[in-house]
Amino acid sequence: MSNDLWKLETGWLAGYTEDRDLIRRIKRYKKDWSIMADYFKNGSLIGVQFRIPIEQRRSAERMFGVAKNEENQAI
Repeated sequence: MSNDLWKLETGWLAGYTEDRDLIRRIKRYKKDWSIMADYFKNGSLIGVQFRIPIEQRRSAERMFGVAKNEENQAI
């Protein structure tokens, strides 16, 4: 399972995860994190990309289990 977190634009972070439990937790508890993209392979969900307010950076780092990627690279 891969998780990644990076700076998207001013005031926003982007996060990508393939962990189904994390996807469920985010959808349940983080209503202000919007889904930017769903990734499918052979009709099955393999990953989700979220748009996260920068004010919730520490919470995002804890949930994703990674520190913010400074190079603006997704994967």
